[in-house]
Amino acid sequence: MNLRNRILLLCIGLLLVILLLVLGLVQRSTYQHTRTQISEQLRFAHGVLVNELHGRQQAQSAMAELIAKDFTLLGEIADLIASPEQQAQSLSAALESFSARSQASFALVSAPDGRILAGTDGLLQAGQRLPWHELLVQDEPVSQERLVLLGGQVLHVNLTPIFAPRPNLLGWLVMAFTLDDEAARHLGELSGAQVALLAGPPGAYLVPASNLPASARAELAGLQLGEASEQLLELQGEQQVIYRAPVAGTGGELQLLLLRSLSGALASYQPLRWQLVAITALALLLAVIGAWLLASTVSRPLRQMVDSVRRIAAGDYQARVSAGGGAEISLLASEFNHMQQDIAEREATISFLAYRDPLTGLDNRNRFVDRLQDALAAATPGTGVAVLLMDLDNFKDLNDTLGHEAGDQLLRLLGERLQQHLREHDRLARLGGDEFALLVAPATPQQALAAAHHYHQLLAQPFAVRGISMLLNATLGIALSPDHGESAGALLQHAEVAMYWGKAQHLSQAMYRAELDSHSLLRLALMSELKGAIEGGQLALYFQPKLLIRQRRLLGVECLVRWIHPQHGFVAPDDFIPLAEQTGNVCALTRWVLRTALAQNRAWHDQGLPLKTAVNISALDLADPGFADFITDALAEYQVVPETLVVEITESAVMADPGLAMQQLDSLRRLGVRLSIDDYGTGYSSMAQLKRLPVHELKIDKSFIQDLPGNPDDEIIVRSTIELGHNMGLQVVAEGVESLEILEQLDRLGCDIAQGYLLSKPLPAAAFAAWLEGCPWQLPRVE
Repeated sequence: MNLRNRILLLCIGLLLVILLLVLGLVQRSTYQHTRTQISEQLRFAHGVLVNELHGRQQAQSAMAELIAKDFTLLGEIADLIASPEQQAQSLSAALESFSARSQASFALVSAPDGRILAGTDGLLQAGQRLPWHELLVQDEPVSQERLVLLGGQVLHVNLTPIFAPRPNLLGWLVMAFTLDDEAARHLGELSGAQVALLAGPPGAYLVPASNLPASARAELAGLQLGEASEQLLELQGEQQVIYRAPVAGTGGELQLLLLRSLSGALASYQPLRWQLVAITALALLLAVIGAWLLASTVSRPLRQMVDSVRRIAAGDYQARVSAGGGAEISLLASEFNHMQQDIAEREATISFLAYRDPLTGLDNRNRFVDRLQDALAAATPGTGVAVLLMDLDNFKDLNDTLGHEAGDQLLRLLGERLQQHLREHDRLARLGGDEFALLVAPATPQQALAAAHHYHQLLAQPFAVRGISMLLNATLGIALSPDHGESAGALLQHAEVAMYWGKAQHLSQAMYRAELDSHSLLRLALMSELKGAIEGGQLALYFQPKLLIRQRRLLGVECLVRWIHPQHGFVAPDDFIPLAEQTGNVCALTRWVLRTALAQNRAWHDQGLPLKTAVNISALDLADPGFADFITDALAEYQVVPETLVVEITESAVMADPGLAMQQLDSLRRLGVRLSIDDYGTGYSSMAQLKRLPVHELKIDKSFIQDLPGNPDDEIIVRSTIELGHNMGLQVVAEGVESLEILEQLDRLGCDIAQGYLLSKPLPAAAFAAWLEGCPWQLPRVE
C-alpha cells in the first residue's frame, strides 16, 4: 500500500474510530439511562402496589370485624351450637348473604379450636379444620389476616374473633377475598406496569393473578428466575426488566412481579440513532475528500524514488539509487547508497546469527522451534514428537569459581560431545545459558526415555578445562506430543516444567505430567500474592506453649505464622516461607510476626501472665542492617521487656554469613533479647563456631526427640547435647515432645524446656486463650 493510500486510510480510520466511539457512548448512555429510569419506576410502582394492597386489606378487615358483631350472625351461631343439625343451613345462608354484600369469595364460621361449623366454600366443608388454624389465638383472641394460595387462587383471609359477649370466645368468622386478574389489572393501572403474582417452584410457577396476556403468563410460568430482586429477561421476544419482591405475610410463598419492556422504552430513541448515523456518513464523506487531497500532495515527490528502492528490496545491492526532487529527496537517495553496502555485509552475519548459537555453532532456539514445528506438522497419527530439555546442575557455581571463559569453554565441549554422539534423525540446539534441547522424532514414551538415558550417559566421562578434569551432571525434562502438547511452545514449556521438577527431586530425567504444571502455576500465584497477603490481613499467628520441665511450669510460647488463603485455603509454612525468601518478602513477613507477637506479649503481661515470646528469623533478616534497630523500636512501642523476647535462628542461617550474623546477634544480646539456636543437630555448625555465638539456648530438633524412648542412639545424642549446652552455660529446649514418657525421660537427662504436642499443638490466639483457661500446668505470674 502506497503512502497516499496510507494517509487516506489513517485520516478516515481516525475519524471512523472517533465516530464509532461517539455512537457507542451515546448507545451505552441511552441504554443505561433507560434501564435506570425503568428500575426507578418499578421500585416506585412496587411501593404504590404495596400501599394499595395494604389499603384493600385494611378495608376488608374492617368489614369482617363489622360483620362479626352482627346480631343476626351471633344468633345463628348460638342456635347452631344449641342444635347443630337444624341450624347449619340457616347459618350458611346468612354467611352467603354477608359474602355477597362484602364481595368476599367465601365466608366461614369456625369453632374456637378451628373446626368449621358452616360456610359458603365448597373446598372447606363443615367439620374440617381451618388450614390456617395456627393463626387462632386463644388466650387473647385478636383479628388475624394473611395472603394465602388456595385452590389456585390468591386469597386475603381475615380471621375475626366472635365474642358473646367479650371475653367469651364464641368462634371465628373467616372472610376470604380473591386477588384475581381483575384486581391485577387494577393494580397495573395504578402502577403503570404489568403485574403478576407467582407461586410455586422455579420452572413450574403458578400465575394466579396477572394482567399479562395468556401467552406471556404461560412463558412466565416456565422461567427459572434467579435470586436477584431485579433482573433482565427475554419475554415474548422482548427484553423485560422484572422487579420481584415477596408478598409480606405469606412466608415467601407468594411473589409480586412488576414488568416493564426495555425494548419498547429504547425504541423511542430510534430517531436519534438515525440522525447520528446520517451525521456520521456526512463526516466520513468530507473526510475522504480532504484526505485524498492531502495524500496526493504529500506522495507525489516520492514516487520517483520508490522504483529505485524496490530494486534494493529485491536484493539488487549494486543498483544505484537516483531520484529527482528537492534537496531532502536527494539527500535520502545518497544515504540509501551508503546504507545498501552496509546491509549487504550485515545480512550474511544476521542470517547466521538468526539460526545459530554463536558460542557453540549449534542451532539456536529459533531454528529448533522451526524444526520442531516441521516435525509436528509431518507427524502421522499414532506417532509422537519428543522434546528433551537438558539443564546442567550447579553450572553457576562453576562459572563463579573458574570464570565465565572457562564456563564458555565447557559449554563448547559439551556441545561438541553431544553433536558427535547425536543419534540419527535427532536434532540438537542450545537454547541459552546452560540449556540444551534435543528433538526426537518419531518417538514413543519409551523411546524418549531411552534417548534421555543415552544423552545423560554422555556426561559420565569428564571434561578437561584448563587442565582440570571435571564431571558434569544434568537433568533432562521430557515432553511428548500429542499427550503433553501439540505446539512447539507448549512442548518446550512442559519440558521445562518437567526438568525443574526433576531437579527438585534430584532425578536425572523426568517426564512431564499435568499435575506438575498446576503445581508450578500455584507457586507462581503464591509468589505474586504473598506481599498482598502480608498487607491484607490473610496471615495469622499461632502459639505453641513451652514448659519448664523440672518445675512443670509454663514458660512461654513459640510464635508460628500461618497463611489462610481466600482461594487455596491453608498454605503450609514450608510452602510459602521459602517463597518469601525467594521474593525478598521474608523481612516484611518477619517484621509483621514480631509486631504481632509483641502486641500479644503485652496483652498477656497486662493479664498477669509474663510469658516469653519466641520468634523465628531468617538469614535475610540477619543481613538487614536495620533489623536490631527495628526490634528496639518495636519493644519500646509495645512496652515489652527485652528479656521476654526470644529470637530463634537456625544453624544454616548463621552459617550463611557467620561474620555478619555474629554482629547482629551481639547487637541483639546487648539489647537484652534472648537468643536461641533452632533445630540444633540438623545444620553444619562446628563446635568452634557454636562457642563463638552469643546465644542463650539450644533447641534440639524433634527428629532426635520423637523416638527417644526406643532409640538408644537418639538418647546418646540428646544426652550429649544437653551436657554440651549446660557446660557452655546454655539452656536446652527439646522440640517434638509428644508423650509423658518422653517428658519424664528428658527430665532425667536434665533437659530444661519442652515443647510439643504433649502440651498443645500450635493454636490461634482465641483457642490458646481457651487452652490457658484449662491449662494442666502451673502458670507464671507477674511478681
